Amino acid sequence: MTDKIDFKAKKERPNGIGGTDAMKLVQGNWIDLYDLKVGNTEQDDLSNVLPVHMGNATENLNRSWFSKEMGLRVTEETQIWYNDYIYGNLDGIVEAGMEEEYIPVAVFEAKHSGQFMDTPKQHALSIDRYYPQVQHYMMCSKLSTAYLSVFYGNRTHKIFTIREDKPFQNKLLKVYKIFWKAVKNKTPEKIDTNWEEYYAVSK
Repeated sequence: MTDKIDFKAKKERPNGIGGTDAMKLVQGNWIDLYDLKVGNTEQDDLSNVLPVHMGNATENLNRSWFSKEMGLRVTEETQIWYNDYIYGNLDGIVEAGMEEEYIPVAVFEAKHSGQFMDTPKQHALSIDRYYPQVQHYMMCSKLSTAYLSVFYGNRTHKIFTIREDKPFQNKLLKVYKIFWKAVKNKTPEKIDTNWEEYYAVSK
């Protein structure tokens, strides 16, 4: 039985460590992320980045198409806090049940990629790329399954199932603790973790 989760409507990105931050840390981009968190740099302007807008525009369709194919309900975007500085902005929570008796069963993550990315090799690379993000979301939501729901161009939809990886999540938490302490104290020289060690877990 899953513990009851306090879901909230998704808000603007708050001050803390989110799912996309997990990807950056695992990929070794912690210096850029540190500068962003302490205010040395600003968030990238994505207003003219077409793939970002395509993903946003198709998210509701992705949600409804997943529900139709899987026979499961998906909530709207949801924000969940793991603690006072670790949070997740989820595209949705997959729910199972009937009538008013629905229970959360999985994380829903929507993506939109080019048709040329619809190959077995690119599928594996995509799962590897988003692995830290969905593990972060499973950790925040206390759910053991995540569905990566991907549109490829305008012709193909695929669903990838990713299971909870507790050892990887524990290593993420270790990374977060070191990184956030450096952010709060503004001491980047204290970050001495071998980030590649954590990235290797998802291989």
